[in-house]
Amino acid sequence: MTSTEQSKIARPGTGTSTDNPAAAESVFLDSTLQLLSPLEVMEGDVVVDLGPGAGSATVALAQAVGERGRVYAVDLDSTMLEATMTAARAAGVDGRIRPILHDLERGAPPVREPVDALWSSACVHHTLDWEASVRALARLLRPGGVLCLAEGGLPARCLPWDVGVGLPGLEIRLDEAHNRWSTQWFSGRAGARRPRRGWAEIMTAAGLTAVTSRTALVDYPAPLSDDVRTVVLDELAARVNRAKPYLHENDAAAWELLLDPTGAHWLGRRTDLALLTARTAFWGRAPR
Repeated sequence: MTSTEQSKIARPGTGTSTDNPAAAESVFLDSTLQLLSPLEVMEGDVVVDLGPGAGSATVALAQAVGERGRVYAVDLDSTMLEATMTAARAAGVDGRIRPILHDLERGAPPVREPVDALWSSACVHHTLDWEASVRALARLLRPGGVLCLAEGGLPARCLPWDVGVGLPGLEIRLDEAHNRWSTQWFSGRAGARRPRRGWAEIMTAAGLTAVTSRTALVDYPAPLSDDVRTVVLDELAARVNRAKPYLHENDAAAWELLLDPTGAHWLGRRTDLALLTARTAFWGRAPR
């Protein structure tokens, strides 16, 4: 499927963490731009953005390729493609972007020309077979083209160790519960193949050379601006909601109090809420 006129085809388990992906992308934009830099996108290049979300990276790539270049925005969710094109129109670069509605499980996106650079953030890990997906993407590259996958980093830290509600270390235990949820989600799908090596090894096995990584720090110290605070609260709520079946009942009760905007313990009233995390991207080149 390649037309944005077709209906949404998203699978369970994919899509954005919150109802406002554009707000989240604005908070993480600086780190996105840092991770995009190894692509070395130049004017006139052909670029693919796989899983563009609300379009912040797509717009940056479209600005880099100039009027002679093209950016193929590929997603299995028509809503995200529409959001991407809305962002592109606002930035005046929509004429450089080609939206493609496509599910990577069906193979490589139908891009009919050699690709200079391919970027994907937090997308490929949704597929059933990471190695097959990376091989398919690598085949799109022209000789010397670059594949960059932002897949990894560190869990976010937003709260003090002891918030005064429940036992100390709530975020640490949330990480563990969320990992149990993600493991069950991944392995519970028919046909899922457990990845037994890291992204760098997967990319090397796909034939890419000089594979390495870069990590970008995301550091918003307290007190947070209203915009960042809203994103932090939304992201925490999304993580808690996914991990809820695996949380101890005492922790679940504590999170309910902390995320209730009508209650006395609501995190949105705290002045020590922060955002500290790191995002890692892996990249490699197609042999020349």
